[in-house]
Amino acid sequence: MQPMRDRQGIAIVVALTVILLLSVVSTLMFTRSINDLRTSRDNTAMAQAINLARGGAVAATALMSSEVRASLEGIVRSADPSLGGISTSDIWYYGGNATQPIASTVAARLALLANTLQTSLNAAICNRNFAPDGSGATVQVRVHFTTAPACGQAFPASAQLPSGYVVDDDNNPATPLTRQVQGYALPYVMVVTASPGTPYQRNVMVQGEYRFLLTNGSFARYALFTNRHRTRSNRSVWFTSNTLFDGPVHTNERFNFSFNPWFGGYVTSAGCTNAGASSCAGSISPGAFFGSGNNTTFLSPSQMTNPNAPSWTSNGITHAPIFEGNPRVNWQEPFIPMPDNNQNQRNAAQTGGLYFNSDIARITLYAGDASGTPPTCNASGVCTPATSPYQYIEVCLTAACTGTNRQLYRYDASGTLYRFNGSWPGVLVRVGFNGMIFADGSIDNLTGPARSDASNPNTAPPALASFAQITVANAGSGENIRIQGDLKYQSPACSGTPTRNGGTVTRATCNNLSADNILGVYSQDGDILLGNGTNTSLQDLTIHGVLMTSRGEVAVQNYNSIAPRGAIRLQGGIIQYTYGAFGQFNSSTGQMIQGYARQFTYDPRMQDRAPPFFPTTGVVQVSVATPLSFGQREQVY
Repeated sequence: MQPMRDRQGIAIVVALTVILLLSVVSTLMFTRSINDLRTSRDNTAMAQAINLARGGAVAATALMSSEVRASLEGIVRSADPSLGGISTSDIWYYGGNATQPIASTVAARLALLANTLQTSLNAAICNRNFAPDGSGATVQVRVHFTTAPACGQAFPASAQLPSGYVVDDDNNPATPLTRQVQGYALPYVMVVTASPGTPYQRNVMVQGEYRFLLTNGSFARYALFTNRHRTRSNRSVWFTSNTLFDGPVHTNERFNFSFNPWFGGYVTSAGCTNAGASSCAGSISPGAFFGSGNNTTFLSPSQMTNPNAPSWTSNGITHAPIFEGNPRVNWQEPFIPMPDNNQNQRNAAQTGGLYFNSDIARITLYAGDASGTPPTCNASGVCTPATSPYQYIEVCLTAACTGTNRQLYRYDASGTLYRFNGSWPGVLVRVGFNGMIFADGSIDNLTGPARSDASNPNTAPPALASFAQITVANAGSGENIRIQGDLKYQSPACSGTPTRNGGTVTRATCNNLSADNILGVYSQDGDILLGNGTNTSLQDLTIHGVLMTSRGEVAVQNYNSIAPRGAIRLQGGIIQYTYGAFGQFNSSTGQMIQGYARQFTYDPRMQDRAPPFFPTTGVVQVSVATPLSFGQREQVY
């Protein structure tokens, strides 16, 4: 029996050993599985963190193209060199007065700019979470334009920050003070720290340059500009709840606000009590008037509870303009003088455009095919064909417009200009037409082609071909330009107008910002008058372009006597010496009783573009600001 017991004992030992081994193997396999799960979770969390960091870098870069650009422009226009502002008459905004920019001067002046911009940037981003809403993640960004700490964090030890420098210029050394376009670069280091809501955190460092172009700003950038914010007869002009401007608005004097006017762009005023053409003829008293009727008050910026959102309440009525631009408002903007002559426009027309030393009865602009036929537009405004190969310019020196008193021109996208001589292509006038049309005298009717339905502006064919860029200007004391017909782009930048919906405003849709067609109308000494001054003025006169008069006003002709004619539908801007009237309304009912209402849409392209040879402000403008990333890497601290 002993051998049997030995074999049973051995079997038990073997079985226990196998069980033990299986248990060990199972434990090891379970532990490894748990570790694999943990590793997978860790890898997922780390991947989320790095992706969040990269996304934060993209979001911060977009912010630098918008909010930071606005801060940059405010600094360069501050006229304080110690802060990086521009107040010098040097050829180079930041580079001295030599034919070529002086590198050391550029670096020193841009360093001052970087210091001031750093302060603005910190205020914009240090307390902002760039993570997607509702994600539970945290994404913090800091940007160093200097080697000083940013958002309470030191400059990365492994990074380098070169000096600022010139990257582009359009200056002509032969005529350097024209200061056309100058480009500069501010190197920066961006550090993004991201956590997806777990203990895991990743840091991404981005090296790049903030490149921006500076130009002598154009008056075309304004949705509304008034030298004197009052009528020619010295009546005050009040912005009310019916006021909707979605672009920059400026006056050299002071605004008047009643109820809740809305402004979607930067609003600025110089605070002059009596503006002259070239400077303030009165005193400087920044601020604005609030109220309605006989119940008004003046508030200086120091008296406003919040200068970016001022309000005044009286008799239970609150008068609070709504500023939604970026920046919102500046009550102490420098005075911007009006042009004192139009010599630049006249010279441009004489050397590369069309010049007329007389009054003009009519100028008709229209897009057309090789035979001169304009597109056909239906009641919805859809035109066939959608584009035209030629821009036509018909000039009538007399009302009869016959014989030598009628001159017909055309050009294509190449800019080669021909005059009709009985058949096309006609007589070559010049190669490289510059778009400037100038008359030393009045222009009694500037118009586009006629509507097929007189009551529907949608049926008016385009006045400007998709490639055309034209400025029509005139000179002479009391010599006016009258716009009696529709002037429409073949390819407009926007559709619709700003619309108030209760307490909010819906902006116009502007999704065609690459469009090339641009129109400017400029009268140095006269008025720009809209409509024909009679009850036959077009219903809902439609104008695409920027209208400017240096000593006059943009107004509806006989606004206080003609029957209601709908609205002036303007896509562009108005710049004027005094505020021109468009119509009259019943103050009790709000019903229009004479003239036209206003339906204005700002053309955002005018922020950095302008019609040919359009007058400039003499104020530096940031036309483009673009952050460029030269690479990013994960950074360990």
